[in-house]
Amino acid sequence: MTLIQAVIAGLIQGLTEFLPVSSSGHLVIYNTLFGQDTGGSLSYTILLHLATLLAVCLLYRRDIWQLITELGGVLQDLFRGRRHFILARRRFLLLAGIASIPAVLAGLGVKLLGLDAYLENPYIVAVCFLITATLMFFLDRLPRGIHKENNAPLASAWIVGIMQAAAILPGLSRSGCTIFGGYLGRLEKEFAIRFAFVLSVPVILGATLLETVSFLSGRSVAIVWDLQQGAIMAGGFLTAFVTGMLSIRLIRLLLRQNRFYVFGYYCLLAAVVALYAGITRGGI
Repeated sequence: MTLIQAVIAGLIQGLTEFLPVSSSGHLVIYNTLFGQDTGGSLSYTILLHLATLLAVCLLYRRDIWQLITELGGVLQDLFRGRRHFILARRRFLLLAGIASIPAVLAGLGVKLLGLDAYLENPYIVAVCFLITATLMFFLDRLPRGIHKENNAPLASAWIVGIMQAAAILPGLSRSGCTIFGGYLGRLEKEFAIRFAFVLSVPVILGATLLETVSFLSGRSVAIVWDLQQGAIMAGGFLTAFVTGMLSIRLIRLLLRQNRFYVFGYYCLLAAVVALYAGITRGGI
């Protein structure tokens, strides 16, 4: 892998991980058109995921630290037998926990039923891109949210969670679906954005852990990087990290200006490309 290839891979990872354009949908299109994966080793893919994980953790460090301290408080209450205090004053942890349940169940269901290959059909991806485009066009038109962290109903968390679970389909954007779900749940705009990106932490972390297990399983791993290879990997990591942070800031800006429709036009184009990829490959 050259430095240019590493930087391009980092750029794609940083953009598609957070922008509502579906990284998995892009991967299916690429594989269908070129008959290969996105290039690079699994170890490098893990490194790029760590870069975007670091980006979101840095930007939302206060919220993530709040979740960690609230979880510590829950464990402390359980240890002391104070069960009636477990969820008191820990609303954010409760909301995040509820919103994560549907995605976990959906992920387990896909793995246990072996549906991964079926989801990689470019025609399915094209339809999902159209759905994402529709969500982006309607997002700016939804009524203003009224609920903040301290008064958000549990039903809002379930809505966000169900939308996040649906995003397991390639072509459905995770960030776009969760933000849309937050708007449907009448969450206040700033909190809807924060909530969506904080929820991405366990998703990215889980994907990274699965890839790490796959990388380590059944083999003796000895990673030796020379200075040149280390510089190439560092260049890709830095690119993914910086691009990821910029992507999150761009989403914040466009949501405040009610201009999320620009991603709708992009997803329409992506749907056309996915349809073309399916026709080129042949079959349904």
